[in-house]
Amino acid sequence: MAAKNTITKIATMYGASILAVVLGFLVSIFNSRILGPEQFGDYKFIQTVGTLIASLISVGFFISLTRLLAINKEKIKEAKFVGLFVIIFGIVSVIGMVLMLAFSLIEPIFFDHGLDSKFRIFFFIIPAILGVIALKEVLKGMHRIYALSILSFIPALLYLAIIFPLSKVMEVNLEQVLLVFYGIGTAIVAFYIIRLKPNFSFKKSIVKELMIENQQNGKPIYYGSIAGVATQHIAGISISYFMDNIQVGFFMLAMTICKPILMIPSVIGTVYFKQFATIKAIPKKAFIFSILSTLIALLVFYFLIEMVVVTFYSEEYLEVSGIAKILILGFIFHGLGDLFNRFLGAKGKGKLLRNAAYIVGIVNVLGYTILVKYFDLNGAILTKILASGLYMIVMCFYYLRFVKNNKNEVVS
Repeated sequence: MAAKNTITKIATMYGASILAVVLGFLVSIFNSRILGPEQFGDYKFIQTVGTLIASLISVGFFISLTRLLAINKEKIKEAKFVGLFVIIFGIVSVIGMVLMLAFSLIEPIFFDHGLDSKFRIFFFIIPAILGVIALKEVLKGMHRIYALSILSFIPALLYLAIIFPLSKVMEVNLEQVLLVFYGIGTAIVAFYIIRLKPNFSFKKSIVKELMIENQQNGKPIYYGSIAGVATQHIAGISISYFMDNIQVGFFMLAMTICKPILMIPSVIGTVYFKQFATIKAIPKKAFIFSILSTLIALLVFYFLIEMVVVTFYSEEYLEVSGIAKILILGFIFHGLGDLFNRFLGAKGKGKLLRNAAYIVGIVNVLGYTILVKYFDLNGAILTKILASGLYMIVMCFYYLRFVKNNKNEVVS
């Protein structure tokens, strides 16, 4: 019965992930068509700034709570951890909104896109963005797989259910898209928090427990995440600064189109994750399947990309197909690197993963500033390829070194 329940949860999570990808594409198609290249670029710029701020302000607390919830066995204590989560979420959300308002003051100085008023009006997108990210961590720790599965796709589904009929009776602009999308996000976050029934009557010992966990585990992972993931958002800001928001929209749309190819080695790594913890090396069939399936996906991608862009996004976005044809190489490198990442992660080699993230972060920071300044959008594309290629090489090096050092290890 337990095995059947586990399989059901795995199937639910995978199904929800696929649905989330499909709905994400539908949202990007609808927004790009309804807003046009200029407003769509403004939308992606605002979203990028909001996501970057949300990535910076958590300081690892939500990651730490995930582990504390995972190892906790007391129902009452679980509710108290949730209460602590709500308080921390409230504090960092206020900090994030203040940073968003501060950005509205410098936007006219450095960017001059006339979006300063938008940042002031829609500063509330920070708790919406941060809330979804944080809730995914908390739900994972509580093993609420079904709730987590629904959270992965429900914001996009509700957004389309509201905005599409609305677009039939009135002209939808940037303000309405932001209001509906992040208004829904805020409502969902509030609903989930209420459903989790937080208990705020916790003692200092629980806070101390979180601080110790955050110091030992949360912060190192957070720093690695900042280096490897958050620095990617610099692309949207630097392209906006050195070029314009239309190019931001094109680049971000190309990233969205290329992203699903990451799922191939990532899914393989996830399926084998439990086995990775007890075997000496990645099975050859996993390597072969990853490479062959990725190459097949690449051929299909090159064959269909122009038709997909013109059909679903319109000819105004045709430039995106050219960007995606080159950018896809970076995603292939990153996907293959993720396979080594999953293996080393299963072996508890978190510091190696953090070190790789630092290297990627350095390339991202330098590339998305210097290369974009001198080579425009080509600099951003080159940065993604260089960062992902180096990530794959470093992860492969760490993997081969681990296998060599542990080849005589007896695995229980």
